[in-house]
Amino acid sequence: MDYLELSLAVRPGAVEAAADTLRRYAPAGVSIEPIAEATDEDGGARIDPDVPVRLRAWLPADAESRAAVVALRAELRALGDGIARPLRARTVKDASWAEAWKRHFRTMRVGRRIVIKPSWRAYRRRTDDVVIELDPGMAFGTGQHGTTQLCLEAIETVVTPGARVLDVGCGSGILSIAAALLGATAVHAVDIDPMAVRATEENAARNGVREVVRVAKGSLGEAWPFAEPPAGRYDIVLANLNSRLVQSMATELIDALAPGGVLIASGVIEEQEPACRQAIESDGGRVDDVWRRDGWVAFVVRRAR
Repeated sequence: MDYLELSLAVRPGAVEAAADTLRRYAPAGVSIEPIAEATDEDGGARIDPDVPVRLRAWLPADAESRAAVVALRAELRALGDGIARPLRARTVKDASWAEAWKRHFRTMRVGRRIVIKPSWRAYRRRTDDVVIELDPGMAFGTGQHGTTQLCLEAIETVVTPGARVLDVGCGSGILSIAAALLGATAVHAVDIDPMAVRATEENAARNGVREVVRVAKGSLGEAWPFAEPPAGRYDIVLANLNSRLVQSMATELIDALAPGGVLIASGVIEEQEPACRQAIESDGGRVDDVWRRDGWVAFVVRRAR
């Protein structure tokens, strides 16, 4: 099957708006690819926050998709100066897109111990490393984006042995796998995208945590896919989503926490921080900390009642 690969470059402040627009046309997900450069002999990488961010998405190469591109271009024009390079569409073979972006996905260290290693690259492990071997496929989550890094760094500080974890919008499974490798003994991962479910299953197996990470298509609320209800069940809830979803799902995310549990909510641009904080605090959460990177924020939240 052929695909239309959609790509554009946006300035950091426009990433969330542009990605949300793309997702309306490409429900399989959007790849967000900051520029990364190796900085040490282990292939570690840094992100340059001043360089425009690449967004990519894929649609079946049919007449309906080509019509969608016309409408998408019109919507993106509303972002004005936020667009650094306009939307391009090109036809690629089923396997071609997967190989093209791999050139930009390098091994990188996040936090003190976590290392994200693409499955096709070599890495010399250090004694205390927690290495996540990843092949995201078409699912979001390579560890290169600031929101994912913020979540990983927070996970490193809050996951304790035996923790029960829920990952809402699991994407490639990167956060679920990190939690499992750090000692969580039960991880439920959900995503509305079947490609994300497949990527999480495959990456969990690749990292030897398939028995810990249970993944299913769905979300909180009426789309909950597991037999056990989520309310009050989890020591840690992970939600690397976007500002709109953090606000609309705040009640359900907080209700899923066990007493003393921690919610890590990210995917929020700084301009939306006050609105997200208000939603969290009005829905029973207490913001203990806010982590920041490259214009993005992540909330560390305790259940207040």
